[in-house]
Amino acid sequence: MIRSAQWLLALVAAVGLVGLVGCSGPAGPNTVPAKGTLTIDGQPADNVTINLSPLDSTLPMASGPVKGGAFELFSGAQGKPGAVPGKYKVVLAQTGPASMEEAKAMYSKGGGPPPKPKASFPEKYLQAGTSDKEVEIKAGPNELKIDITK
Repeated sequence: MIRSAQWLLALVAAVGLVGLVGCSGPAGPNTVPAKGTLTIDGQPADNVTINLSPLDSTLPMASGPVKGGAFELFSGAQGKPGAVPGKYKVVLAQTGPASMEEAKAMYSKGGGPPPKPKASFPEKYLQAGTSDKEVEIKAGPNELKIDITK
């Protein structure tokens, strides 16, 4: 009976250790720090989300909001900080009005949902297939400087 109790105790301890190993940290891609600035015709971008669409389909997309021209990238479904080293196409999405005039026009119209905001950048940057801007994330910290021209 004592031998059975020792065996059961050892089994419970082993299962507990396996559980702890499984909780060692957040799962997700192996990323490196990646942040930077986005300008449109030399002016800091605002109300934009930057998405890096990988040229290698096995890599996850990286994205982040742009405020006052600055952004920090996050990757994968877990939103892990950084990006996986590789080459990417720059894809942009407008997240708010492109200008104060547009904001006034959007909210002055009564009834129904407000119209989709007009992009503050050329439409070719809305999709990876039409974007002509590429960046490379290298091992180690990355400081990207991306300028889009209209």
